[in-house]
This record gives sequence, structure tokens and C-alpha cells, in this order.
Amino acid sequence: MGDPRDVRPDEVEILVARELRKAGVPLTRLWTTARRAVPDDDRAYVVELEGVTGSADDTRAVLVEFRNHSSEVGADAVLVLASRAAAGPPGDAPKRLQSAPDRAARPIPSDAPTQPPLRVMFATSAFAAGAVAQASSLGVRLLRVADGPAAFRRSQWAVGAQPPAWVPEYMAEAVDLGPTGDVRYQPLMSAPKRPK
Repeated sequence: MGDPRDVRPDEVEILVARELRKAGVPLTRLWTTARRAVPDDDRAYVVELEGVTGSADDTRAVLVEFRNHSSEVGADAVLVLASRAAAGPPGDAPKRLQSAPDRAARPIPSDAPTQPPLRVMFATSAFAAGAVAQASSLGVRLLRVADGPAAFRRSQWAVGAQPPAWVPEYMAEAVDLGPTGDVRYQPLMSAPKRPK
């Protein structure tokens, strides 16, 4: 089995983009805004990402925090993510990666509803029940990074000891509270396609 803590910081953007798209979040851009080490653990780190979802006419910021450490995620970490504001795309990106000038910064009409950013926390460790309850009340989505084959074997799709070859090394599991207040981890399923 693969250890989710082996995910390197340079692999985070790819993993996050894949799992968010699987969850039905149509990302148009994603970039890393900050990386920091966690004291007292040489393997631990936190990567903050920001992205954009939606079409040119209807966009929404996506704020992501990827926590790679062994200790349980508490409610305080969820509060920090919930208070984080969107900074916008980096200005020093190569020109081919920046949005087209006609779509870059359109003025928002004063009567248009403003959507708050979508906030998502990924973690390679467990979540405390208090953190899950706090995230639910603040609208923060929680995802645990798990070993892909092991997560697939726990899922409803498992049909034997060996998962199919297409199962990725790491997969995200949706985190929520069960009826008795215990933390549940469920495989993240692809969102159904919306008719056009």
C-alpha cells in the first residue's frame, strides 16, 4: 500500500486538480500561493492553492489547503481556511498561462450576487469530529487523501482483492459525520454530467 504522506509538494497541484474535477468542480486555473513546513516533522508540510472555477461569465474562486502531516486535523485549521481571502492569480506567470485580456478583470455590477469562494481542505491524516462539524457549519469541504487501491477495495465497486490497473496511487475520500457523530470517509465519486 502507498502511504499518502509520500505525496511530494510538487505533486500536490496535479492531485488536487484531478480530485476536484472528479468531484464536479470545473477548474479553469489552479496555482500554488504558499508552501510551508510543519515544525517537529521533517516530512510534514502545508500547501495553499488558489484557483478559478466556472465560465468566463460566471467565475468563482477556489481556495484549497493541502495538509500533509500525521497529526489529526483540528477545528482551528478549518477556521484558518474559512477566514482566508482570495488573492487572485499571480502577476508573474508566463503570458501563455494568464487569462485573456478581455476576460481578465471585468467590473462586477453592484446588483450582481457575489459568490463566496469555494473552500476545500485536503489532508493525509484523519479529521477530528470537531473539525468536521466546524467545516460543515462554515461550508468548507473536507477530503482525505488515501491509498488508491486500499480506498477502492473499501468502496462499493470492489470485486476482488486486486483493484483495476486504472486506479490511481492516491484518491480522495469525502469526509462527513455519520448519524452517531462519528467521522466517516467515503470514496469520492464523479459528479454526474449536467445536460447542456
